[in-house]
Parts: sequence; C-alpha cells; structure tokens
Amino acid sequence: MGEGGRASWAHDGATECYARARVPLPTLICLTFASGIAAALASRVELRVSPRPPLLTRSFGAFVIATAWVTVPVGLYFYVFHGDWFLLYTLDVEQIPSALALIGFVLLGGVGAIGFALGASLTRNQRDTLGGALAALGVLAGGATVLLARGRLGLVGDFTQWEGRFGLVPFDEAPTLQGAVLGAAILLVGHGFLLARLSFGGRRA
Repeated sequence: MGEGGRASWAHDGATECYARARVPLPTLICLTFASGIAAALASRVELRVSPRPPLLTRSFGAFVIATAWVTVPVGLYFYVFHGDWFLLYTLDVEQIPSALALIGFVLLGGVGAIGFALGASLTRNQRDTLGGALAALGVLAGGATVLLARGRLGLVGDFTQWEGRFGLVPFDEAPTLQGAVLGAAILLVGHGFLLARLSFGGRRA
C-alpha cells in the first residue's frame, strides 16, 4: 500500500471513529447513571466505614461537583447549539420554556444521584460485582441508543428541517461532529479523573 493509500485509510478510519462519538440526551442520561454507580464503587472505602447516608458523604459531594462542572455543561452545550439533534428531533427546542429546560438538567443530576445511591447500597452490601455490571450496562445502553437512533443522529439540522426533510447536513460534515468528539473527551477525562481521585483518596485514608 502506498503512502497515499495509507493516508486515505487512516483518514477514513479516524472519520468513522469520530462519527460514532455522539452524545444525544438519552445517551447522556445513561452515562450519568453509570457514572453515579462507578463513583460509589470507587468510594467503597469511605462508604463502608462512614455512618452517614450515601448522599451526605464527601465522595458524593465530589461527584456532584464533577457532574455540575463536566456532565451538565456538556449537555447544555448540545442543548443550546444543537438542541433538536440532541433531543433526537422528538421536540422543537424553540417551543420548550427555559424554566422547563432548567428543570430537565436538574433531573439529569438527579439521575446521577440515584446511580450513586444504588452503587453505595451495593458496595455497602459487598456486591461490587453487581454494581460494576450495572454501570457497564448503563454505558452499553448509552451506546445502544446511538445505534438505534443512528438514522436521526446521522443528519443534523433543526426540527423544521427534520420534519420537512430539507436542508439537513450529514453528521460527519456538520460542526456537531467536533462538538461531539470534544464533549465525549471531556466526559471521559473528567469522570476518569474523578474515579481515580475517589479511589486513591480512599486508599490513602
């Protein structure tokens, strides 16, 4: 294979990889739930010795901060700049009151809290394996959403364009691609750092 062929193959492979980095709302919900469970499992040392309810522990406070500074901003970016795509063209973002959207993001944080509470219950009952399996299922469910909705996610536009089937741009040619790659990277790095901090912090304690 010549240099040109290898370069073309690498470019096509990178494009295909980036095209899978999609973060619609259902996927973000699944990932937030999974991250809550994972954070609780990483905090097992504190959770097993602390008499406090899980949602009053320092570990949960760290998870709330990570959710507020990582997950919610990523979701807000997509809602503001690619809202109809983010909602899979099920609703017209322009018709959603700002107060209702704010409540929606508060509920997104609530999904993470539910995941943390569930993970804490499992780790306190020495059922870490089940907790890990549920977290993995959450991630897989997020990925499955992307696959099931690939027809909608593969085209970028607004609600009116989707309904009228005009002016839609392929995902890999739209600015949404760069935003999705960056958003996925921020989620991965941010929550990866959180899990490492909770895990190593608990061991030092």
